[in-house]
Amino acid sequence: MGCGMVDPEVFKSVDYDPEVWRGYAAGMGVERIAMLLHGVDDIRHLYQNDVRFLRQFS
Repeated sequence: MGCGMVDPEVFKSVDYDPEVWRGYAAGMGVERIAMLLHGVDDIRHLYQNDVRFLRQFS
């Protein structure tokens, strides 16, 4: 699952002082859900554009 620190620019864009506010972001992207549903063991398979691999899911 993707996660990380919130970029200070995000806080600036909503008028929060990034010197005062900090944040974490976490979530499950559609790729991770597809991996779970289809038993894909490596997310890189989804981004290699290998038509033979991708045709399994159409």
